[in-house]
Amino acid sequence: MHLELQTKRLLNIDVSIIDQPQLLETIDILVRQKKPALVNNVNIHACNLAYEQPDFRNVLNASEIVFCDGFGVKLAGFLTGKRLGQRMTPPDWIDDLFSLCVRNGFSVYFLGDTEEVVGGFAQQVQANHPELTIAGWHHGFFDPDSVDVVEAVATAGADIVITGMGMPRQEFWAFNVKDKIGKGVFIATGALFRWYTGIDRRAPKWVTECGLEWLARLVKNPTRHFRRYGIGIPRFYWRVLFGGSK
Repeated sequence: MHLELQTKRLLNIDVSIIDQPQLLETIDILVRQKKPALVNNVNIHACNLAYEQPDFRNVLNASEIVFCDGFGVKLAGFLTGKRLGQRMTPPDWIDDLFSLCVRNGFSVYFLGDTEEVVGGFAQQVQANHPELTIAGWHHGFFDPDSVDVVEAVATAGADIVITGMGMPRQEFWAFNVKDKIGKGVFIATGALFRWYTGIDRRAPKWVTECGLEWLARLVKNPTRHFRRYGIGIPRFYWRVLFGGSK
């Protein structure tokens, strides 16, 4: 099976031109290749981090898929004459992925957050998808160089490893260990575990659909999110429009 995705470059990041059906189809192909693969995403925060940290940008550009997870990124593409793929955020399609795993007999492993949160996520996913094979889970508060965690994931032998450790920690970890683990599609999902279990609640659907989820988060917790959104958004658009990067 051949894998070839069109990309468009934004702030020197190769963003995959892909929609949700193609995303799931491509993950299916990657799993069947029995090789380690990276599925990452970019929003404004990710683009700012990649602009400031070349090593992170290199990880993104070494990924098999880098999908658009933010209306801000799509708008930046439009403003620069680049039509990007569908805006997708993991909570919106993760159950479709689990259904695909059930149909095809793929197993999953969850890595991230606290032991309580990731365990609760695993229980909720199992309740929603009783036939899904969950190979294991582990909290995300470990030393990035931990050999024990790498061995645990490798021993589990999961087809898909879903990480939720925050950006860029989750992306760096997967990039650094994927060849040691030897197989599995590593999918970075950020705060998915908390959204899925209801520990943290997303804004109403009409807010997320019109591109204002960032504003809802900022209003809800201005101290925590001011730097990311209040400073990060204007900085991102300045870099896109005037910073000189492709």
